[in-house]
Amino acid sequence: MGENDSGKSSLIDAVRCCLGSTTSDRFYLSETDFHNDADFITIQLKFSDVTPDAHRFVEHLTHEPIGDGKTKPVLFVQLSASKTGTERRGYPYIKTDIRSGQNGDGLVIETEIREFLASTYLKPLRDAAAELSSGRASRLSQILSSSKGIRDDIDNILTIMAEANNQLLAENGALENAAKNIQGNYLHELIFESDKNDLGAFIDIVGLESSQIVSLPSHNKLQHLRGVLEGLSLKLTLDNRMHGLGYQNLLFMAAELLLLEQEAKSDFPLLLIEEPEAHLHPQLQLKLLQFISSKVKTERNPNGIQCLLTTHSPNISSKADPAEIILLGAGQAWSLKPGETLLANDDYIYLRKFLDATKASVFFAKGLLFVEGDAENILIPTLARLLERPLENYGISVIKYDNSGSWKRFARLFIRGGQDGSSGEWLPTKVCVLRDLDLWPDCAEDLADNPDNPYGFKEYKPRNQSFWCRNCTDVEQRKTDLKDGLERQNIRIKISDHWTFEYSLAMSGLFQECYQALHGSLEGIDEILDSDEQRATYIQANVSKTDFAYEFAKLLEAQLDEKIQSVVGGEDETPDQRVQRTNAARTEFSIELRSKLPTYILEAIDYLTTSNDADEADVLNNA
Repeated sequence: MGENDSGKSSLIDAVRCCLGSTTSDRFYLSETDFHNDADFITIQLKFSDVTPDAHRFVEHLTHEPIGDGKTKPVLFVQLSASKTGTERRGYPYIKTDIRSGQNGDGLVIETEIREFLASTYLKPLRDAAAELSSGRASRLSQILSSSKGIRDDIDNILTIMAEANNQLLAENGALENAAKNIQGNYLHELIFESDKNDLGAFIDIVGLESSQIVSLPSHNKLQHLRGVLEGLSLKLTLDNRMHGLGYQNLLFMAAELLLLEQEAKSDFPLLLIEEPEAHLHPQLQLKLLQFISSKVKTERNPNGIQCLLTTHSPNISSKADPAEIILLGAGQAWSLKPGETLLANDDYIYLRKFLDATKASVFFAKGLLFVEGDAENILIPTLARLLERPLENYGISVIKYDNSGSWKRFARLFIRGGQDGSSGEWLPTKVCVLRDLDLWPDCAEDLADNPDNPYGFKEYKPRNQSFWCRNCTDVEQRKTDLKDGLERQNIRIKISDHWTFEYSLAMSGLFQECYQALHGSLEGIDEILDSDEQRATYIQANVSKTDFAYEFAKLLEAQLDEKIQSVVGGEDETPDQRVQRTNAARTEFSIELRSKLPTYILEAIDYLTTSNDADEADVLNNA
């Protein structure tokens, strides 16, 4: 998985180039496949579980040590390609060599073994209707002719066709009369008299009689069988009604999967699928993935297929096993299997259950912002846009985590095990987690003996003592504890200096906006003239998460519009001047807003929208 241009298609092409495919289309290397000015390409594939088929390529096996003096057989297939500087038939000639061995220094791999290993390739945006229609060398005829059941019944099929041929060519039938017309009125008028006894016009469907079938060589039988199969087509209904591309693709994939299962014992069942979501709505995407998963080789299904699937679909990603996902990007690949990440077994179980389509976008984004509440989820994209750093321009996804601990699982997913000192091995995805400090000020306490306190709404209890400011002696240590040792590699954890997101907005310089978002106006605000803590606590006590966030966003956008209108619209203003003044107003507003926002929010947005930490520091220092 990965974003556009991350190398997903290149990975599939590398496998096809090295192993070949069962389809009629072939993949050939060209000069454009060589990176920059390189003259040499090496592609190496490793097959680890080869014991059941080891007899097929004994002389090609490499025996890897697995400890205690034991080894296990593996198969390396390495393609080496080099430019020659010469041409053949007007095209640059690229020399290729396919060998076994860990360093590609083994024996040349024979065609027979390559045909055994050949993959079934389903390309994106395939024309399924054409693949399943009749015609010479059609994909349907290839699928059917490879079916063991059809080959075992070849004599019976040819006999039926031969008998049908005899009936169609019955004496005085339409076909025979047409043949006589061609022969008597045309062909015999064009040839010599001496040839008329030997040559004529005869219509034949299969090209043989039933009595000939038993003695016919196998290769001739297969030739006649292909002729029969190439006249067949596979359709969704009998009424020849046109159907959408989605169901046509599902029918085609069903036929391919049938073929793979049939050939599992005689061929290596490797299925390559690019973008299976093409033409399928989300529910059918999930149905397809579920079906393919049921056919994959596992301990319970040792004869299943092996599937390499690339996708852009969060729907498919949401149902994939995270342990089986490989992320591609920046010319590298990162497996998410156990041992490669910091995820524990129960973390994988959690992610399998809770990676819905929204959270599955983590596999495609350039950066991720995990937020604790609905208000952040709604407001931060607006704040980033008003700061002239729209998150969509940087490929950033905002993900709301479900509880106080689930963010840790996502953080561990993006931390490479044992690679803290090797930045080149880190996942390039920037991840930032927003957390609330959750320290309650004394003025938030609801005291029965102080009914005049308009801000108190929290009761002091033994079980919540750790949340009160009066009991926290070291705020920085509290922040360190909340990070839980997960601020590593490309993971940043930004924690508020105060209670919650809304409380921090009110404390940092946006109290008026918070009040207006709550009440729709500033009426009555003069009655709240106490300390910053008390005013922020008032907001916290009265806030309704989603409603507040929507109103707050509308209010800030209205302020920006008002600023723009105040500087544009003069009678002599040209379009260019209007654009310039609008942009200047936006920049001025973003600077003003930046001065009022909580620091941890600014740090999160700046980290995700700058190229490195140095840039992030520069932004903060210059703010």
